[in-house]
Amino acid sequence: MNNLIKIILFILLVFFLSLYFSNYTTSYNENKKVLTEEAIKDYEKDLQEGKEIIPGNYIVKEKNYNNKVAMIGMKTSKFIENSFHKIIKWMMKNISKYTE
Repeated sequence: MNNLIKIILFILLVFFLSLYFSNYTTSYNENKKVLTEEAIKDYEKDLQEGKEIIPGNYIVKEKNYNNKVAMIGMKTSKFIENSFHKIIKWMMKNISKYTE
């Protein structure tokens, strides 16, 4: 029984770490805005022609590439992260009682 618990915890830890690090390497921010090459050329053209420059005309909102599978993975990762945080907080609280 003890080995089964260790295996389950190890699998959860690996799952959590893989989702946690993939979040930082592949996620896209919904509010992120980019300036494309085409927008830069339009800006330079309008600048040369003396037109009024409005930044919103040149900034393009980046597409959101998240899907349901990624969202489920992120929710699972957040759940595991919160669970580990609570468990470690509880362990430290109990360890500090015995060390005083």
